[in-house]
Amino acid sequence: MKNNLEVADAIENNDLNKAYDEYCKKILSNKQILARIMKECVAEYRDIPVEEIPSYIENDPRLDVSVEDETDKIQGRNIEDQSVHGAEIKYDILFDAKLPNSDENERIGLFINIEAQNSNNNGYPLTSRAVYYCSRLLAKQKNMQGGFQNSEFQNLKKVYSIWIVMNPSKAMEGVFNEYTISERCLRKKYHIPKTDYDKLSIVMIYLNNEYDINDDKHDLTEMLYILFRADMPAQDKKYQLSENYGIMMTRAIDKEMKGVCNLSQGIMDKGIEKGLAEGMEKGRAEGLTEGQIQMASSIVISLMKTTNKSMGEVLDMADIDKAIRPEVEKAVKALIQSDR
Repeated sequence: MKNNLEVADAIENNDLNKAYDEYCKKILSNKQILARIMKECVAEYRDIPVEEIPSYIENDPRLDVSVEDETDKIQGRNIEDQSVHGAEIKYDILFDAKLPNSDENERIGLFINIEAQNSNNNGYPLTSRAVYYCSRLLAKQKNMQGGFQNSEFQNLKKVYSIWIVMNPSKAMEGVFNEYTISERCLRKKYHIPKTDYDKLSIVMIYLNNEYDINDDKHDLTEMLYILFRADMPAQDKKYQLSENYGIMMTRAIDKEMKGVCNLSQGIMDKGIEKGLAEGMEKGRAEGLTEGQIQMASSIVISLMKTTNKSMGEVLDMADIDKAIRPEVEKAVKALIQSDR
């Protein structure tokens, strides 16, 4: 069971925002989730059945995943890039994959980077940052293990940088764009092999604020919304992922989904920043909706586990106003009772 509680451990050892970041990374490191991202975002796997794609990730020979499996996650490459002095960057997720129909001796065909972002309001264009990340991933391949040696540029591996923006601005909601290198003949018409220049691809995914979960589309962006933004019980999320996306509920996914469901940034934004904080400031119980009370109680329970303190001590730590404490205390007790 050692891998069972990785996300739960992240919650217990970090504050809530860091815990949410760790949740994103843990979920996105799962091969079943990665396979569905690669199916829609990585052209080289578009014609490969989604259930076969995990076998190409880190050249893993397994073609199936047992529901008892607790290690269905990538090992990943070193996420700390210090190849440029004084300009260290840290990738969220970085791994390699074998290309379909490639030579048996070729273990690495692509390098894939995935970044999870809360918003696109960072004071700079995220796409420009993605270009920079791709450039670094290309440059660092020279004389590295799995890259190319000296001037053997024919062995330069293509890189992908896939960005998932959870809470984009209104204008960007639903955008799903790809940026690549293309050829344009300015004079004499002559085409060089695409494999000689098709070395980077940037995919930018901006989730919608809401989706019709009950329709029959069930595409990648809706799956990501369910994972990271949807305000629904963990049991409902697991049902949607299993029934509509074919994701097998391994022990790890099952337990982590239940444990961190209420830490999605959408819930944190709506329940904490807009609801709980407002209610505390005004000191009125009516400042919180029933849903926000439930969200607040979930976070109180997480803090109780983190600090090993009593409910009263946590309420004091969180500076929750006495006017709304009875509602929160009642919800906390109900949640604790339901988990027994």
